[in-house]
Amino acid sequence: MKTLLLMRHAKSSWKKPLPDHDRPLNKRGRKAAKKMGKWLKKVGWIPDFILCSDALRAVETARRVRKGLQREDIPIRTTPTLYAADADKIFDAIGTTQDSVDRLLVIAHNPGISETAVRATGGKKTFTWMPTAAIVGLVCEIDRWKEIGKKAPARILFYRVPKSLEKKNAE
Repeated sequence: MKTLLLMRHAKSSWKKPLPDHDRPLNKRGRKAAKKMGKWLKKVGWIPDFILCSDALRAVETARRVRKGLQREDIPIRTTPTLYAADADKIFDAIGTTQDSVDRLLVIAHNPGISETAVRATGGKKTFTWMPTAAIVGLVCEIDRWKEIGKKAPARILFYRVPKSLEKKNAE
């Protein structure tokens, strides 16, 4: 059994005219990414490995999540295949993960990351459009990452957006 955490990158900055791939996080995005990492730590969903798009905003999101987790030792692998990827490409990228990884965090972009969440859960529409910095946690009845999306649908553990963590007693 594997645990898959799917996250959309945090809010990016549009202040300077940059190529889309090179846009950094804005202040709200930096804060939200770290907050989501702190929440993952609080509830005990700490990833073994982070796979993320090589776009600057995704890489910065991964680093901020790690900072919130207080786990700078978690490896991050960036890959250009996750930039603007559809669900099929995201599943393919996940399939390249070593099977020794039990809990994987994938950070990518919409619409692909939302499509991946819906398809992984057998079409559940809980999160048809994941806002920036949203995370969905899934339990996958697989032994190898190559099997992702090909076996029984994943079970939803949680779905969180940064705004939901502002509410008192958010878990």
